[in-house]
Amino acid sequence: MTGDTTTAENVAPAQVPVGLLTCQHTPYLKQFTTTVLSCSKKPNKQKLYEVQLQDTILFPEGGGQPCDYGTLNETIEVKNVQRVGTSHVHHTSAPVQEGIEARLQVDWPRRFDHMQQHSGQHLVSAIFEQPEYGCNTLAWGMNATRCHVELSKPPTPEQVQEVEDRLNLYIRRNYPVHVTFTDQRPDTLPKDYVGPNGVFRVIEIMEDLDTIAAEQDPIGTQAPQDPKQERRLVRLDYNPCCGTHVTSLKDLQCIKLLHQEKIRGGNSRLFFVVGQRALNLLQETHQVTRDLASVLSAPGGPETFVDTVVKGQKQARESFKQVKTLFKEIAAYQLRDWIQELNNNSPVQADGSTGPAYVVKYHREDADMDYLVLLTSMLKDNDLLLGHRIFVLSAGEKKEGGPMVITGKSDDLVKKAAAEVSKFVEVKGGGKGRWQGKSKSWKGLEAAHAAAEALLRNETA
Repeated sequence: MTGDTTTAENVAPAQVPVGLLTCQHTPYLKQFTTTVLSCSKKPNKQKLYEVQLQDTILFPEGGGQPCDYGTLNETIEVKNVQRVGTSHVHHTSAPVQEGIEARLQVDWPRRFDHMQQHSGQHLVSAIFEQPEYGCNTLAWGMNATRCHVELSKPPTPEQVQEVEDRLNLYIRRNYPVHVTFTDQRPDTLPKDYVGPNGVFRVIEIMEDLDTIAAEQDPIGTQAPQDPKQERRLVRLDYNPCCGTHVTSLKDLQCIKLLHQEKIRGGNSRLFFVVGQRALNLLQETHQVTRDLASVLSAPGGPETFVDTVVKGQKQARESFKQVKTLFKEIAAYQLRDWIQELNNNSPVQADGSTGPAYVVKYHREDADMDYLVLLTSMLKDNDLLLGHRIFVLSAGEKKEGGPMVITGKSDDLVKKAAAEVSKFVEVKGGGKGRWQGKSKSWKGLEAAHAAAEALLRNETA
């Protein structure tokens, strides 16, 4: 007898498509055994092997949700999972033999965080889209610390607080989250995604009417619901989604709405955190307030921060005015010294010309650019920018660098002096008549001064 002798045992199993994956219908499963269908012979550009499994508990990136991480057979890291159409590809740290059983373990803290944020986003969007707010969700995003929804218009601060209160009320009520399917293809799905068997996955959040009735009972006479009695549920949210979600809102723990940013077309980007991220943010904020209390010498805590900062700003303004006044006095004394120095080394002749070319070198560690500009203005006002005089002024600590100003009567000579100085000091700048720049260090400043002096000798020889 002849014919096809292929048996069920030697037919390669088909890959379960995205939309029906175990990670999607059983999102709380942390370990899972499946079959390796294929593995690339060589690693890709990221030095990872591309592995196809029959099924998976590791979510492939999609719908705004990052992929899961995990391990394969305990020792091989899964560092990326991607969707290709309805297929899924695991990127692993080492090759895997085709046909063997593979035991997957998901990075649960990462997975549960993504479940909290994604389900939280569905709830946030559902409430903002209610008629009383009219803020439709146009897009959303999730990074390692924050999530955001892009809304069609910015809600008022009062509306944001009202929505946050509603969100956390629904979490306390422990509304259920269901996964269902529809044969109507939503317009929001990626073009390359075709639902398995022509159906598409939908996430719906249900509102429990019995819970609401019990809360509205003013004296608590509402009889407890019989656990066997079917709950009266109405749909609160109904949206297509491929992500992993909690099965009840209690697992969200809490939602905190943060700040808004105005973006294109009058839209608003509203940031939020859910669950453990909200607790992490609270801990971070608490630590920052403790650190600030120490820095500001405000033992009263956050309640005294504003008064302490306002007082500090007032003191800083007063100190700045005092410093500015003192530097003006110092500049006047410095100008007097320069006049004496120039009279001795480059005096004005009877015909109005100056004597020999001369470089005035000046550096002050505790000064800044404002002080150097003040000095150059005083030089001009006192007619000291004459002939072949060049002033090379700098400020700042030697290791940290700071501002520099080079000025004189001749713009050409100033530019040449700046070029020579730049050979010895790492300084960048420019300007006409008054060259100014900034250096990262004053190492080599003495050599720069000497180079400027040599330039003037050569130019006027």
